[in-house]
Amino acid sequence: MLLDQPLQVIRLADFDYPSTDQAHRHEFLMLLWVTGGSSVQMVDYRRFALSPGEVLFIREGQVHRVVRPAAEGWLVLFHASLYRAFTRAYPAQELHGLFDPLNRQPVIRLDEQAEAIYGAILPLLEAIVLEKPGETVISAYLSILLYHANQLFRPLHPFLVHPDQAEQVRQLKLLIGQHFRTERNAPFYSAKLGMVTRKLNALALKLTGQRVHKLVNDRLLSEAEALLGGSGLSIKEITFELGFIDHAHFAAFFKKRRGMTASAFRKQATSPYT
Repeated sequence: MLLDQPLQVIRLADFDYPSTDQAHRHEFLMLLWVTGGSSVQMVDYRRFALSPGEVLFIREGQVHRVVRPAAEGWLVLFHASLYRAFTRAYPAQELHGLFDPLNRQPVIRLDEQAEAIYGAILPLLEAIVLEKPGETVISAYLSILLYHANQLFRPLHPFLVHPDQAEQVRQLKLLIGQHFRTERNAPFYSAKLGMVTRKLNALALKLTGQRVHKLVNDRLLSEAEALLGGSGLSIKEITFELGFIDHAHFAAFFKKRRGMTASAFRKQATSPYT
């Protein structure tokens, strides 16, 4: 769907990609802003109903399916290079809130100020991309959209957090993203961060609501779901791709956390009627 340029802006009223009603894994990132009508989107096999004024964010690697498209709104598709430019400009936003890879709440509602910003910037961004797709201002405009969306994110566990603690949890999330296939236990991550395991677990619980082992398992489950529904790999291949020693261990892990077998999930995830 995404063209060769690093960013694409589409008006939903003009959007016609029939294949989006099938589950597909993103090789890019996406912002979807609904301005008219209602919509139902599936992200990582979870349904989200969107109404006017709401924005959906989808990360690279997530599985997406359009169940019911919105009548009006905007779609912004962009490469990871532009997201990295955003996090360089706003480092505190990286892996935080809406952009947290462990976040299961990809929808936020714009307030009046943010709606005015989106309404002003998106037509400008659309015109610039069409006329001068290499303009550096494109990255700046996208950063403003991303920043204001994340400022409205409401976490499940809001706490006053010291900046050093926030940075430690950001580093933890980075490490989990790099090692979740092979390292599942908290002592590995606490050693990498130079912390006592008990203190790291307490910090993770305070800032995320979950201990380290649960954070790792959630990331592992998310990847398992994505591979089962969005790839052609066999379940045996997925078992070893995710670092399980055999199918029995993977099957037990998946059924315990998803409440169904991996094969039943794959059948459900790939059904056009789900």
